[in-house]
Amino acid sequence: MPGIDDMGIVNDTQGICGFTSTLYAVYMSRPNLQRKLDRALDASMRDTRMMAEIKTFLVMMKAAGNQTVLDEIAELTKTFPGYGAWSVDWYIGEINKLAVGNFSIAMPPDATMEYMRTAWDLRPTLVTSEQPGDAILGLTRTGAPVNRWNNLAHFVFRSAAGKIYSWGEQFDDLAACNTAKGKDYSVVYRIMVHG
Repeated sequence: MPGIDDMGIVNDTQGICGFTSTLYAVYMSRPNLQRKLDRALDASMRDTRMMAEIKTFLVMMKAAGNQTVLDEIAELTKTFPGYGAWSVDWYIGEINKLAVGNFSIAMPPDATMEYMRTAWDLRPTLVTSEQPGDAILGLTRTGAPVNRWNNLAHFVFRSAAGKIYSWGEQFDDLAACNTAKGKDYSVVYRIMVHG
């Protein structure tokens, strides 16, 4: 049966955590959309749907002339190993071929918040300290790519109850996530989710 874990399953094989963390947030904050998201992320079309979601956002940013967001996405994506020549236009072209094996894309905090606003009509707020409520957490770790976003390496969704959602899995808290994944993630960004 579909459910919240389906929002992040694709992130287990693709680096698309800015998008999947937002889908977790939408799933939790918009119960009226849960059935629609369940159908859209059905296993039979999950990868294609995620590629379409990402491409739609990028094309919207191009149409709106939001070059800053596009440049930041490219800059951060290039900091990950194997993506040194990555560009938005190349990426869109690859998705257009519908034969993409790897459709990873890195989203800085501002780009993630823009996606939340434009695609889902959420009202995200970047905060500097721990606050109660649903949040998308930007994480770094040992060996993270060096970048101007505090070595941002991954995003997860944290529910108001403190549960962490990522990779199609749930963890009681960040410590449990670190234990399960063998990582030492720490929080460098907090994007509060307001529906």
